[in-house]
Amino acid sequence: MAEKEYSTMSEVIPGRTDQVSGIGSLGAPFVYTDWVGPYGHNAGVASFTLEAIRLMEVDGSLVRDRVVVAHLRMPLHTMMALKESIQKVEDMLKPPAGTKAN
Repeated sequence: MAEKEYSTMSEVIPGRTDQVSGIGSLGAPFVYTDWVGPYGHNAGVASFTLEAIRLMEVDGSLVRDRVVVAHLRMPLHTMMALKESIQKVEDMLKPPAGTKAN
């Protein structure tokens, strides 16, 4: 009996030059932030501290506190690309010309 041929098609890491690898991206975390805390720059690297708000019960009362969820660091050219991307999302949120916002 002839053996079955199995496809050997799988992504090789890196998959393709200058493209995002699906397999290599599997473990990337999703970072949610409610607030940007302290920020600054040093030696051409922009620094942002991302924070989230937690609701905690303390002595029978509900209180909020803030916790750091990530320290975001990037070269200045990447910060400018992020800033441009944020601007594009803001533009997407604007209602089309001639319509009223909800």
